[in-house]
Amino acid sequence: MDSPILKQFSFFFFSVAGMLFPFTGLGADPLDLPFSPGEELSYNIRWQRIKAGTCSIKVLSTTHVGTVPVFCFQLTVKSNSLVDKLHKIRDVLEGFVFKDFSGSLLYKHTATGKEKKEIRVEFFRDKKEAVYSNFGDRRDPIEIFENTFDPVSSFFRMRTLDFDAGNSLTFPVSDGKKTFLQRGEVVKKEEISTPLGTFDTFLIVPSAANLSGVFEKSKNPRIRIWISADERRIPLRIQVKVVVGSIIFDLASFKPGA
Repeated sequence: MDSPILKQFSFFFFSVAGMLFPFTGLGADPLDLPFSPGEELSYNIRWQRIKAGTCSIKVLSTTHVGTVPVFCFQLTVKSNSLVDKLHKIRDVLEGFVFKDFSGSLLYKHTATGKEKKEIRVEFFRDKKEAVYSNFGDRRDPIEIFENTFDPVSSFFRMRTLDFDAGNSLTFPVSDGKKTFLQRGEVVKKEEISTPLGTFDTFLIVPSAANLSGVFEKSKNPRIRIWISADERRIPLRIQVKVVVGSIIFDLASFKPGA
């Protein structure tokens, strides 16, 4: 197994699953949320037919950043013992969003596997700027949109939307290094079978044009996301096809919030 593709596991999930959808044009009150604190989604990761690791996404208890009340979301990616021999991955990502769900306030990414990271991105929506630092080494501010979400929180922003086949979608996202509008298309409704059963879903196909890493090395990279066609809007499966093969995230368990 090629180690460069292994380094992309966490990148695939938090940059693909949540960057693809519009902030505007909601069909419902954005605070009528399909999730609540205590919810947990757990995924199995496969590269081709090889088991590679796990990913969990949690809605944590509401908290504060300074004096500001926020939602807190956490994504954890862990490679298994086989992959550990080639490229050990232990990543924890956290997103903090204003309680009116209008954008991100803070994003953190800690990596303690083969690669070490202690990333912190502060969002200043009054200035329309984001500031990135890693182990305290700060970069110059970059420009962001007013309603920009971090990679983890955008996963949850996606779930507040009303999907319809044929829609073309965009969504502003920043990881502190760059900000862009990722585009995607709702292709159709489709029934799929998963480890948890058979579900009606929306098939989403996002553009890979602005994604880096192994996507840039692939001639025709392709991303597909299947989202449950119900009020919870749960991503049930994510498939990424790149030059070295196919990576699949399959939902293995779901724990609803309180």
